[in-house]
Amino acid sequence: MDLRRQSAIVRVWFPVIVASVLLAAVAAYLVSIQLPKVYEAKATLVVGQSLSTVNPDYNQLLVSQQLSTTYARVATTRPILENVTKQLGLAGTLDDLAAQVRADAQLDSTLLKITVQDTDPARAAAIANAVADQLIAASPAIQGRQTELQKSIDADLQATQDQITANQAQVEALVQLPSRTAAQDTELQTLQGQLITLRSTYATLFSLSSGNASNLLSVIEPAVAPTSPVSPKVPLNVLVAILLGLIEAAVIAFVADYLDDRVQDADAVQKVAGLSTLGTIARMKIGRNRGEPSRLVALLDPRSDVAEAYRTLRTNVEFAPIDGPTRTLLVTSSVPGEGRTVTAANLAVVFAQAGRRVLLVDADLRKPGVHIIFGLPNEHGLTTLFRESASPDAVAQKTELAKLRILTAGQLPPNPAELLGSARMREIVEGLKSGYDLVLFDSPSLQAVTDSAILSSFLDATLLVIDAGHTRRRSILQGREALAKVGARVLGVVLNDLPPRSLSDYAGFYRSYSPKRA
Repeated sequence: MDLRRQSAIVRVWFPVIVASVLLAAVAAYLVSIQLPKVYEAKATLVVGQSLSTVNPDYNQLLVSQQLSTTYARVATTRPILENVTKQLGLAGTLDDLAAQVRADAQLDSTLLKITVQDTDPARAAAIANAVADQLIAASPAIQGRQTELQKSIDADLQATQDQITANQAQVEALVQLPSRTAAQDTELQTLQGQLITLRSTYATLFSLSSGNASNLLSVIEPAVAPTSPVSPKVPLNVLVAILLGLIEAAVIAFVADYLDDRVQDADAVQKVAGLSTLGTIARMKIGRNRGEPSRLVALLDPRSDVAEAYRTLRTNVEFAPIDGPTRTLLVTSSVPGEGRTVTAANLAVVFAQAGRRVLLVDADLRKPGVHIIFGLPNEHGLTTLFRESASPDAVAQKTELAKLRILTAGQLPPNPAELLGSARMREIVEGLKSGYDLVLFDSPSLQAVTDSAILSSFLDATLLVIDAGHTRRRSILQGREALAKVGARVLGVVLNDLPPRSLSDYAGFYRSYSPKRA
């Protein structure tokens, strides 16, 4: 599918696409403004003493990072949430509260964030702080007995360090003496032994203090009541709805076009039927009270673009044959309602305007329409030539154009196909050819009856009318096969009832009329 085809699909479906996008945007906006506003509060905690220690130990940092992940999981456990519910007197269930609370621990950090969403901003902040408090209370590093133990260890560490410093000073003083007495040597040995014992004690106390420090949990940023909601995000919701509406409409448009087997342009006609398009006729706009005669655009408005399209068709028909001029031409269609009668009538007019002696014969002996378009009586016509020895000149009716005559269908017979396929019909056709330069035949559609196929078998050429945008590919193939079975010589196709936008690539803009209707 090329870009030109894609742009054509977009043009055809543009109103639907715009309507879909607007509907999605309006619906998203209305729904968004009706949704309750949700506020989000955050409380940040730190695990360990990495922020308060001058030279934090690497192993302590690793332990604290691992513990922060554990605390993140503990934060949403049932005991913690139960305590929060009791502390704040919340009315909802624990499942509702669990859906509001989220705890996140970063892999490369000792920070722990408690995030709470609620329709009340103050309550959201209160829940976040309460979860942080309950998590701290559950931490073994600072529960009652552990707190006193940590204080005792810190005091012992300080006392031991002070004693080590004092003993070290005494040892250094004794060592620096030029000579020592026996009592001084004994004292030096005693002090050195005490130093070894004090340093061992200090190492033990320090290890106990470090183990508890890595498990320390404290709040560094309490939650505050947010001033603006985090949802609903009306602009974002509307934008997403617009994109989804656009995508949905585009998918529908392209899928519908892919599944649509109607023929809408000359390229499709060539691919389906293998026939060239001799003319493209635009859609006519006929007033309700103007009647069928107003469809004679070539006669009533010869300077219009549609009339010019019929003149282009006339030129292409004249130059289409390669074995000689066309004297008898059948105009038919695959299915009813494709505009063959209007096409035949206007084509007859433009040929007559070019100075050709033209006879338009209504060979539709089932539902004739030529006499309606030209506003002529239908008492006598083609069937009269079967029953009586009347000459064609006596039966054919005059028109406003001196070169154009009309042979209406006449009285409808019970056996149209037999009449049209009889030897008498061939004699009539030969007789008509002698008096006119071109004899145009309007006939029923190919799928409805066999009349057109019978006529096409002994006429010089056939013109197939296709209603653009309505005729199915299968119908065109069936009509083409029906003509091929009888050996009909098909000059080409008239692509009828084209929308004005489809004619932008053609000379002129045929945008005022619609030659649809048989």
